[in-house]
Amino acid sequence: MRITDNIYLLSGGNFAAVGDMSMLGEVYGIYTSKGMIIIDSGGPKTGPARIRETLADLKICKPITHVILTHGHWDHAGGAKELQEAGAKVIIGKEDAIYCKNGGIKGMYTPFGSKKQMMGKYSMFDVEQNFPAFIPDIIIEDDCMMNINGLCFEFVKVPGHSPGSMVISLQIDGKTSLFTGDFIQPDGVLFEDFVPWWNGDPNFNCADIVNSTMKLMDRKADLILPGHGKICLKNGAAILRHAAQMAFLTMR
Repeated sequence: MRITDNIYLLSGGNFAAVGDMSMLGEVYGIYTSKGMIIIDSGGPKTGPARIRETLADLKICKPITHVILTHGHWDHAGGAKELQEAGAKVIIGKEDAIYCKNGGIKGMYTPFGSKKQMMGKYSMFDVEQNFPAFIPDIIIEDDCMMNINGLCFEFVKVPGHSPGSMVISLQIDGKTSLFTGDFIQPDGVLFEDFVPWWNGDPNFNCADIVNSTMKLMDRKADLILPGHGKICLKNGAAILRHAAQMAFLTMR
């Protein structure tokens, strides 16, 4: 699916059949003259396969040169090794690099029950979220800017959902797009539902989420492109302000 002139949705929940838990995290592709830059990689096997199928459907023959991971969970980083072996360089936040090196993390679970059940400290099915281990090529230690294929990417560290979570800001096609991974997942009729209900990472930290959302609340953004939830195509800054307010009120 084409989102802007040069940003595409390549894989994820929007491509899944009903009840298909293998196709979760959204994957975005950014077209450049030197190749495709991918935001997240989807789960093992299903993610890379769907990415390639979508690129073929779109008649895009450019190679994937970089994979930028918003965080190290299996439905976002699980397909990274396969793409790395095909020639892409993988980028991730420092604190989540250990997830990639270990192929997941013990104690992480997927609660497949209702939203209310997911809020609890237990799950209906404790599933180890393992994926093929690999060594990332580029580690982001602090907030920074990086030129990739002629585009300037801004990496903003936002711990909370995981220790190394990042949002990635990119000015392209006349707009500022913010790729938020699982850190901000807009939902609800009016994008009013923000508070993250998945706390399966043993390093999940409410206080960090509050601080990170406050860090983002005054940031300019047009598009919010999340790892789950609804894509926001305009006035993304309002989503950031609302997320900070909700986190402050409910997660302190």
